[in-house]
Amino acid sequence: MEIISKKTRSEFKEYFVTITLREIENYFDNHDVQFTEHSDESNYGGQRRTLVENYYIGIDWRNPIMCRKILNVYQDILNDLEDNKFTWNTEQNKIWFDKLSKFLLRDGFEFSNGELSSVGQIVNFEDLQNATDLLDKSHFQEHIDRIKKSITEDVGLAIGSTKELVESTLKTILNKSKISFDKKDDIPKLLKSVQKALELVPDDVDDAKKGSDIIKILLSNLSQVVIKLTELRNLYGTGHGKENARKGLNERHAKLAVGAGITLATFLLETFEHRRLK
Repeated sequence: MEIISKKTRSEFKEYFVTITLREIENYFDNHDVQFTEHSDESNYGGQRRTLVENYYIGIDWRNPIMCRKILNVYQDILNDLEDNKFTWNTEQNKIWFDKLSKFLLRDGFEFSNGELSSVGQIVNFEDLQNATDLLDKSHFQEHIDRIKKSITEDVGLAIGSTKELVESTLKTILNKSKISFDKKDDIPKLLKSVQKALELVPDDVDDAKKGSDIIKILLSNLSQVVIKLTELRNLYGTGHGKENARKGLNERHAKLAVGAGITLATFLLETFEHRRLK
C-alpha cells in the first residue's frame, strides 16, 4: 500500500504550479530528493508539473524513508503557507493550506506545531521541554532534536537517543538533588536512586491512602519502562554492532519506545520540580 496517495501527490503538484521553478527545486533539494529526468522527454502539462514529476519518479511510495523525504517537503510547504511566506495573496495561502492539510489527513498525516506526524502517533515533546527551568536546555534540546529527526528515518538512532535522554534526565535529577552516583551505574540503578530521592519508591507509599495498591503498581512499572527500553536499544538501537538487526523494527516501534521514554522523563522532571517548589 502506498504511504502517500496519488491524489495527495497530485494536489501538491497543482500547488507547485503556482510557484517558480527555482522554488520547486529548493523544496525538494533541501531534503535530498533525487532529481531523475524522464528518459522519454514527456511533458506533463508544463515545465512545473514536469519538474515535479522528475522528483517524484525516483520515489518508492511504499518506502517509509523515501516518503518521509517527500513529507518533509510537504511540511515545509505547509509551514510557508501558514506563515504567509508568499504574502501577495494571504487568502489564497489559507485555501491551499486547508486543502493540502485535508488530503494529508486522509492519508493519515496531521500537521501540528509545524510538523507532519502520523495521526495518533504524535509524540509530545513540549511537556518535557517545559517540565522544569533547571535543565541544561541546550543539552536536552540536542537529544530532542536528534530523536525528532530520526524517529521516521533511523529507528535505531531514535531508540538509542531516547535511552540517552532518559539517562541524562536521571543523572540531572540526582545532580540537582546533590546525590552521588557512579558513572558506571546503569539506568535501573539510577532510576532506583531517583525514585528514592523523589519519594517514588513503591514501598514508601502509605498503605492507608486510597488506591495505594494501584499507585504501587504504577510506580513499580516505571522501572520496567526504562529497563525494557534499554533492552530494546541493546537489541535494535544504535551501538553494539546491531546494524543488521535494525531491519526488524520500523517507525511504530520507534514511536512506542520514544513515547514511553518521553513520558517517563517528563513525569520525573515534573515531580522533581513540584517537590522543589513546595
